[in-house]
Amino acid sequence: MKYNYIAIEGNIGAGKTTLSNFLSNILSASLLLEEFEENKFLKKFYESGDYALQAEVQFLLDRSKQLKEFYQKPHTTIVSDYYPNKSLIFSKMNLNEEEFNLLKDFHHYLFNEFPTPDLLIFLDRNIDSLYNNIRRRNRSYELNMDLNYLKKLDYYYENWLEKLNIPIMRIDADTIDLNNPEFLSLRFKQLLDLDFPKTQRVVKLALT
Repeated sequence: MKYNYIAIEGNIGAGKTTLSNFLSNILSASLLLEEFEENKFLKKFYESGDYALQAEVQFLLDRSKQLKEFYQKPHTTIVSDYYPNKSLIFSKMNLNEEEFNLLKDFHHYLFNEFPTPDLLIFLDRNIDSLYNNIRRRNRSYELNMDLNYLKKLDYYYENWLEKLNIPIMRIDADTIDLNNPEFLSLRFKQLLDLDFPKTQRVVKLALT
């Protein structure tokens, strides 16, 4: 396989963790999952819109600690359900300019030592489907999230993707059929054997 570090991204509720678990299994890869349950400021932010700076700082600290521990062991192949650089999306969207510039410097200082993904898989999913997934998984801190927030985040994700300098494989998340694992496994192995340029490329899982 051509890619040793694959990160999966997408809006909230896109199915990042589900696909990460699937790919890590079929590729016999180390699995790196985002940890956010302990961010005590996140629920407060979703409830009131306050504590955005505190929530983002907490994310940076937690993720940098997680990565330091993760990279203490050797890994041949890595599949992750997040790219640490995503912090800049949420910071740009939720903080004022002064706070964002502070977070950006802080982010660079904490994460500059860690490797960049060889490939980013971005999951496209329509807003209604995202919202339904979020309601279905019933996480208490997400219950106050509305469609407008997801639409705004979609816009910021697009701007972020345009500036990345890594290969990006975009997939319609609704076409990922986990009820057909043999085909899905074969198709992803085919795709991951292709050379992707450092730009966005839309791929189809179906062969026809």
